[in-house]
Amino acid sequence: MRIRILVTVLILTAIGCDSSDFSVLDNKIVVELTLVAGEPLPSARVSTLSPADESGNFEDLSVSSAEVILRTGSAELRMPPIPDKPGSYEYLGPEHIVQPGARYDLQVRVPGVQTVITGTTNVPTAVKILSASRESGTYLSDEQLTLILTPGRGTDQSQSNFTLVTQALDFEDAAAVPSVSGALEDDEDLTLEDFRISGSPIITEGNFTRFPNGTIELVYPWIGVSFYGRNIIFINALDENLSGFVRSAELQQGGAGTFGPGEIPNVIPSLSGAHGVFGSLARDSVPFTVFRPSEE
Repeated sequence: MRIRILVTVLILTAIGCDSSDFSVLDNKIVVELTLVAGEPLPSARVSTLSPADESGNFEDLSVSSAEVILRTGSAELRMPPIPDKPGSYEYLGPEHIVQPGARYDLQVRVPGVQTVITGTTNVPTAVKILSASRESGTYLSDEQLTLILTPGRGTDQSQSNFTLVTQALDFEDAAAVPSVSGALEDDEDLTLEDFRISGSPIITEGNFTRFPNGTIELVYPWIGVSFYGRNIIFINALDENLSGFVRSAELQQGGAGTFGPGEIPNVIPSLSGAHGVFGSLARDSVPFTVFRPSEE
């Protein structure tokens, strides 16, 4: 299954899924905020749910009158609405870098909504790629890219949960690998853009080789490559909120397992009083060029 992830700020699009916290089912507010360790605070988004039988435009559903506050340690970070971006909220104070390993608490108040929306994320510690076995490789060859890295995990996690995301820089018809070319031919609704950024399901730290010094070895699978040429590979360590959100969203969208009517798991909520997601991640990246087998 492909998970479309925007690598500038991880955006997990499954807002239409029901929450398993039944206390929020009468609340039509949706909140989206994902923090990235070591990077400035991103903007938050607040909106309302679109009707089940409609695909709403975000601007039409946006809420621009909310009070959005983040707290970490003794710091209170207020995020006022952005005048020219309906439904978006941004911290305007002195630059704040999201601290690896820190706890952040979110509070959102919406006029006319009695419930105060809250959430907590424990930001994973820093992910650092210490070495890469190669800068390029031939597609489907035995010499795969091997990375040595420091795993990132939150204070409430016993092991890291990773997603591997590949962003193609040379995405054009002529550069598509055979599996992508076949998919484009079989489904006229698909476009090259659908494959420009691809992501793996969650892979736990236990699936990798661990060394006594705490580092891990990750062998990058060729299945993550959609285009020959230049690519950027991102290693994302997800907090507990994003891990649960992605896993349950995958099941709802037809991932692993077979479920009878009414048995499809609900998305694990990361917010109290609202739909959406509030979480965090740590990440690092490495460039990697993929050659065609004929270019060996």
